[in-house]
Amino acid sequence: MPATSIKTYLDPDLARAVGRLATALGRSESAIIAEAVRTRLSENSESAIEAEKETLRRQLNRVEARLDKAIWDLSQLKECVLLFVRVWLEHNPPVDPNHEESAAISAEARFARFVDLVANGLNSGQPLGDLDALVGVAPEHESSEDAHDRFNGHAVEHEEATP
Repeated sequence: MPATSIKTYLDPDLARAVGRLATALGRSESAIIAEAVRTRLSENSESAIEAEKETLRRQLNRVEARLDKAIWDLSQLKECVLLFVRVWLEHNPPVDPNHEESAAISAEARFARFVDLVANGLNSGQPLGDLDALVGVAPEHESSEDAHDRFNGHAVEHEEATP
């Protein structure tokens, strides 16, 4: 097959390296450059394409495994919430019709405080279960029940400490 002439420009260092390699191997500079181009083009060969596909397949399998774990974790969280709601409903009596309006107002206020607590926890990076860190550390004289009542909007009355 007849060769086609192509003029290329190489950096001087690269041209010297091609010349040294051609001399060492007893071949022409054109043959060295043609082999380098052939090697570079063969990277797009069928085996190189298959290797790339296999790499992508493995990466997709890893992503799929992480996604499956996230889906499993989410389903576990859903089950926990549903269990909590079920237990809550089993152990809390229905609201007396005479108290429904005040209960609804109280529930709205408590829910707004809850949403603020969640927002503060998400913004601060602190665990949502650490109530003292999110609401503010309770004073030394305040019990955990009083802190809970304070969070839920109930009035907390303290007896004056006697010296």
